[in-house]
Amino acid sequence: MDDNSFRQILDRLGYSWQGYAKVRKGVKKRISRHMQELGCHTTEDYLHALNNPQMLKEVERLMSVSISYFFRDRYLWQALGEEILPGIIGRYNEKINVWSAGCALGQEVYSFAILWDILSNRFDQLPKLQIRASDINSDYLERARGGIYSGSSLKGLSDKIKATYFLTSEDKSNYLVADCLKKNIQWEVHDLLGQPITEKFQIILLRNSLLTYYRKDRRTPAFLTVLDSLDDGGFFIIGSHEKLPCQTHTLLPFKGCSYILQKT
Repeated sequence: MDDNSFRQILDRLGYSWQGYAKVRKGVKKRISRHMQELGCHTTEDYLHALNNPQMLKEVERLMSVSISYFFRDRYLWQALGEEILPGIIGRYNEKINVWSAGCALGQEVYSFAILWDILSNRFDQLPKLQIRASDINSDYLERARGGIYSGSSLKGLSDKIKATYFLTSEDKSNYLVADCLKKNIQWEVHDLLGQPITEKFQIILLRNSLLTYYRKDRRTPAFLTVLDSLDDGGFFIIGSHEKLPCQTHTLLPFKGCSYILQKT
């Protein structure tokens, strides 16, 4: 598949050409394989097949990207552990809701669970934590629920964290997330473009998904819908290289950080 054909498919789906710059090769391979399975010999044939709503959902699933690793962006997790979460814990006695939106294979979700467990040693009592982990790709969610990861996902983790929160598989090729981290996680298939959420969250992590891979005309209304689910005083976190798709006076940078934002 050449770039022109891939661009046509991105345009049809409302995705960003620039957003897929670093992952284009792998996604193109998946789409080419899918075209062969359907017997589509041209891009036009494939675009016509996307008129089928069920087929469209399948292609959107193939377009999802799973590249990540534990505790991605060290400054974020440091800020969460040292300032943001202690502040939230001080304001909420019973329950804290966190949403990992576009969680892919779940590294971000389990990173948060590890951080929360570490904080339990610093506080006499913590409120109940409920993590909502959502993604459009059901295959990714199934793998995330299983909690099995390659060594590359754990790069940079200390030996203490590895020993405390991971088990080594029998063949020594993978790491298994400890069962204690799987509590209070709700895995759910969710389309950020079309499904509003009625819950309120104290933290929403929307990193390296919606704001990277979709065109601005599609990500702006979806972003505003997600933002509606953020509690007053809550934190909205995006990727370190991402920008908000539109200006909003309700989000202010936390201590000058452009990707950690607090709702006023």
